[in-house]
Amino acid sequence: MAKERILVVDDEDYHREVMQKLLVKLGYDVAVVESAEAAFSHLAKEKVSIIITDLIMLEMDGVEFCQKIRETDDKTIVIALTGHTDLYDAEKLKEAGFDNHLDKPFKLDVIKEAIQDGFEEFRRRTELQDKTS
Repeated sequence: MAKERILVVDDEDYHREVMQKLLVKLGYDVAVVESAEAAFSHLAKEKVSIIITDLIMLEMDGVEFCQKIRETDDKTIVIALTGHTDLYDAEKLKEAGFDNHLDKPFKLDVIKEAIQDGFEEFRRRTELQDKTS
């Protein structure tokens, strides 16, 4: 079975590096990019099952990024990652199209569970779409 693919979008070098090391250690195929624009370029070349994105980024915030993804893609799992839980409530994130959200600093078991749940949901969406096509 091919490795599960995850794209991490975060404008902070440290957070990208930590997430990449952690997710690779868990056995996932991980790509990291520093902006929403770089993420769109990456997604034009390579499909991923899960996108984990920071919410506060300079050029385009994570909410706008997720909304743009949802304009053309309802299968990919999009998980918000933020250290500013006071600025984003769960309901608004769901309305924007996020499937889940994680708080910084994140706990290993929480992120592992969110990713496992995300891959299960991605497979379910893919199977459902294949049946209706």
